[in-house]
Order: sequence, then structure tokens, then C-alpha cells
Amino acid sequence: MTASVWSNDDRSLERHYRTLLLAYPGRHRRRYGPEMITMLLDMAAPGQRRPRPGEALHLLGSGLRQRLRLPAHRPLAVIAAVLLALTLGAFGGAAGSWAGAQTFTDLPDDAAAARLAQQASGAAGDPVLLRSPSPWLEESISTVTEVDGNWSVEQARQRFAAEGWSVSDIAPLGGRAAAFDPETRSLADLPMRNSMFSATSDGLVVQVRGFLTAEHGAVHVNGWAQSQPLFLPLIVLGIVIGLVAGWLIAAALAYRIVGAQAERRRNSAALWAVALIALALPAAALYGNVMRAFHHHGDVGPVFTVHSAFTPGSYYPFGPTWQILALTIAGAVLAGAAVLLARPGAQPQPREAAVAG
Repeated sequence: MTASVWSNDDRSLERHYRTLLLAYPGRHRRRYGPEMITMLLDMAAPGQRRPRPGEALHLLGSGLRQRLRLPAHRPLAVIAAVLLALTLGAFGGAAGSWAGAQTFTDLPDDAAAARLAQQASGAAGDPVLLRSPSPWLEESISTVTEVDGNWSVEQARQRFAAEGWSVSDIAPLGGRAAAFDPETRSLADLPMRNSMFSATSDGLVVQVRGFLTAEHGAVHVNGWAQSQPLFLPLIVLGIVIGLVAGWLIAAALAYRIVGAQAERRRNSAALWAVALIALALPAAALYGNVMRAFHHHGDVGPVFTVHSAFTPGSYYPFGPTWQILALTIAGAVLAGAAVLLARPGAQPQPREAAVAG
């Protein structure tokens, strides 16, 4: 009878092989790991300390294929895997969008926004300041300052240019004002001088709009952060990672549920179904924002982002403003409960390495 004899030199190679076998799912390693290690060491060249590059790539690729495999003859597992992959793809896109938004310039705080308003209007005082969170757009700021009819858009433009801002040409702007005429008891149009320009500095865009009549007017300042080159690629990367992670998680959970006791298996599968239903609306909202982010990329105005769907607001014409965030949390809790409920049954014992005799 002959047997494989491993020297101390083999221990380094064995450790490398065991590390590579981590690419395989745990259930596969428990069942076939010892046999695979024995076979790999038997095939190794004398004195070999590390796996060959081709051999390492083969093990990594085979392990990934095993992780992607679903239980055979389980059509519901395939459907669940597709749905979970699509769902996590949406959340991956949101994560990529959030990461991309971290490269944007920070918006001015209230004091800095007030200074921008004063710079645009040329007048001291406290402007009306609003911040605009949105389920579709990155946050922006806006101010309104009352001025008299002598306000000059050219002087405002020169003030921004003197501060180092890159300014655009002045453009006419539409708009109308009306006053009530007591004699005719009707509204009479007032002559207006409306104009606008934009200024850019360090990734921050400010749009200045003036609406003037002969006696008074208002200066509106809107500010937002520009999109950066990494923004869209990070969304795509997040979606791809989410799709792959969703399938891998679905495959692992499918085997976990299949190995559970019958009652636990049914209850866990039911919880997963409810979790996916709860996550359907948030996923649809996130994919809708993905399409908006690409469709409106480069447009003038605040950047369309994916993760903004979690901002409380009337994203859908039904339900409360916190609907998307609440459904996401509920879906995550249900999914966690489904994982905990599924308990693997008895696992096959590891197979001994074959010994020729």
C-alpha cells in the first residue's frame, strides 16, 4: 500500500492552497476540502512552495462559479436570485451615487450664503435663505433679497469677477409684473428689466437673477455643487457590485434555506418573499433616479443623484414622505429575520482522501 507523504516544505504550499480554497463556499470546503488539498499536494512538483499562477486562477474561478451556483431544480430560487440581484443593484447604485457626491464641493453655510446674497444685491441686510432637499436632486441653496429699481446686474457681475469667480455673459430673462388699476379695475403690465448671469468657483455654481421694475425689484441667488468626473462611473460600479453581491447572497441563502428543517424552510422563504416585496418600491425609485442621473447629466442646475430617493419627500403621489426609507428599513429587517430563521440541517461529513492500496 502506498500513501502520500508530505514534508515540512509542503506546509507552506498547503497554507497557500487553503487560502485559495476560501474562494469556494463553506459548504463545498467542508465536504470536499480535505480531498482537494490532498489532490493538489499530490500534483505539486517536488520542492514547490507556491501554487502556479494558472493553478491559482483556476481555483479562484472555480470557487466563484461554485458561489454563483443555485440549488438544482429550484425555479423559485432562480427567481429570488434575479430579484435580489436587481434589488441590491439598485442599492449599489445609491451607494455609488453617495460616494460620488462626496467628491462635490460643500455648499456654503448660512453665513456664507448670506454673504453671496449681499455680493449679488450690493445691499446689506438679511436675505431670505432656503435650502432645498429633494428626493431627486442634490441639495441646493437659494436666497431672495429685495432691492430698488436702480440695481445693476453689470455691477453685480463685476463684484463676483473681482472676487475671482469665473462669470458668464449677462443674458435677458423673461418674467412679468402687473399692478391693479383702480380706474379700469384691471391688471396693468409693468415694464420690467430682468437679467441673469452665473458664476463658478471651486466646483460651486451660483446663478444670479434680477427682476426689476421702475421702483423696486428682487435679486435671486441659487447655488449648487457641480458634478465631478467620478460621479457616473461610481454609480455604474455600485450597480455592478450590487448585482454580483445580490446573486452571491441569494445563492448562499438558497442553500441555507434548502438545508433547513421543513417548517423553518417554509417560514424563511415566506419572509424573503415579503422582504423583496417591501424593497420593490425603493428599488424602483432608485433605478428611476439612476435614469435621471444619466439623462440630465450636464444640465444646468443641481445634480440629479440616486441616493436622494431616501430624502423624505413626495417621491410617489401616494404614501407618506418617509415611505422609501421606511420600506427599506422594513425590508432589511425582514431579510435579516429570514436569514436567522433558516437553520442548516445535518451537513455531509468530509470525505476522506483516497488512498491507493
